[in-house]
Amino acid sequence: MRPVQVMKLDVIVFPVRSFLVGLAVITLLAGGCGKTHPVPENAEVEVGFLDQVAAGRSGHGSRIELVRDVADDAMLQTLTVDDTWIKTLILDAGVISDRGVQSIALLPKLGHLRLRESPISDVGLAEIAGCDALQILNLPQSDATSAGVAHLAELPDLKNLRIGGPRLDAETASAVASIKSLRNVHLINVPITDEGLRQIASLPKLQSIYLDGSVVTDEGWDWLFQAHPKLHVHVNQKHLDRDHANHGDDGEQSEHSEHSTMDGND
Repeated sequence: MRPVQVMKLDVIVFPVRSFLVGLAVITLLAGGCGKTHPVPENAEVEVGFLDQVAAGRSGHGSRIELVRDVADDAMLQTLTVDDTWIKTLILDAGVISDRGVQSIALLPKLGHLRLRESPISDVGLAEIAGCDALQILNLPQSDATSAGVAHLAELPDLKNLRIGGPRLDAETASAVASIKSLRNVHLINVPITDEGLRQIASLPKLQSIYLDGSVVTDEGWDWLFQAHPKLHVHVNQKHLDRDHANHGDDGEQSEHSEHSTMDGND
């Protein structure tokens, strides 16, 4: 019997629906039957990290984005200072440590960084502060303190900051207020006080402020709307009724700021 030749296909992404339909046909032809499950029309297999890197290095990409696939520090160690094509790095699954951030800090053109589920500490924030091109930073599960946030004042053009973590305290407001380039601020479960609100509101380019888990009083909010009536304000993920600026309820600040001012992916 002649050996069967298998043709190798160079395919990075293919529709999951097509694959499952073919599998279902094979099952029926074999006499099997079973319960079927609906598959989204546009469902696709996520392109792997190394495949995205290869595409970018060949001139076919400017971002690395893993929403479902697990990322780790070892993956990031494959990046170098020559990867000037990387403008956006989004890693939503897996855990990146301060060690991984050392590799990220090598990227000279990085403008947008999002690391979910990653306990980046003050050491990591000090590394990120060296990313001069960074404009959007999203670290919702950091392990940083207010001292680490203060490092970010070294970034010349940071516009959007979204950060949370169990070690962030009321002093975080002072650190945020030192980042004069900020336009949009979202602090997640940080106990910002009335005084802290005043400090953040003093930012010269501020357009929106989102506070989850703050301890700002009614008097504090009254002051804000009198002193800064054009600010877009959300509290605990909801648009604050007393914000009379002409804004709709955009949901999370990540959606408002990142979607409207940059690339719309958060």
